[in-house]
Parts: sequence; C-alpha cells; structure tokens
Amino acid sequence: MRKFANLFPEDSPRIIQRSQLVLRDGKWREVRYKRSERTASGLYNFVTLEGKMFICRASATLGGRPIGHVDLAMGRDVDYAGRLYFSGRAKRGILRKWTNESGHYRPTPELMSNAGLPEELFEPGQFKSLISVILPPDND
Repeated sequence: MRKFANLFPEDSPRIIQRSQLVLRDGKWREVRYKRSERTASGLYNFVTLEGKMFICRASATLGGRPIGHVDLAMGRDVDYAGRLYFSGRAKRGILRKWTNESGHYRPTPELMSNAGLPEELFEPGQFKSLISVILPPDND
C-alpha cells in the first residue's frame, strides 16, 4: 500500500489526545481517551494509519493553533488523510461525505480505497497552496 508523506516536515507534530473512529451497529462512533465513546456528528479531520482511523474535530485547537493532520499522524506517513462530514441531531453517526482535504499530506483521489471508507461518499477536495494563503495575490 502506498503511503503519503508529510509535505512539510519542518512542522513538528504536537502531542494530542486523539480519538479513534469505529463503525458499530451501522453508526460511526468516536472512541475517546480512556475508552469513552460518543456517536460522531459534525466535521472531523482524519488520518488512516495501518488500518486504524484517528480523528479530531476540525474546530479543535491547541495553544491557539488548529489541530491538524500532522498532529493526528504524529508526523508519520499515512495511508490516507482528509475530512469527514457527519449528520447531526437525530441522524448522528451517519457519514454524509468525506474528502481528501489535507494540506500536509495531499492524498490522491485514485488511492481513496486506502482510507477504508465508503467510496460512493467520497468527494475530492479543493486545495489552496499554503503560499497563496500567506502571500497576497500578484496584481500584474
């Protein structure tokens, strides 16, 4: 299986408490620190490593900085990385779609099977270069 390397190795991963995502009785569950569980809902970042999926809410921060894919992967190469979109309220635990949106890893759509998720729910992500985020556009 092809792995995806961290494209920005100078970004050191931070130590975080990450959750694991599992499918139980047709619903996706977040297995948290100390084995507590809750039904997944909302938006998560994910990485797949050696057949296990690690997640955190896309809005999670540590020290004022967002927790990213490189933190979830502890800087290691990943099988896949992206975002998960779950239904909320009465339909918690239902995956609506998932993407390959990860600035540190940029996994290709052709290898989406590495993620171990339902391929019919995959939508390729739109990437913005980190340079375009940092630098103002040229006006020539």
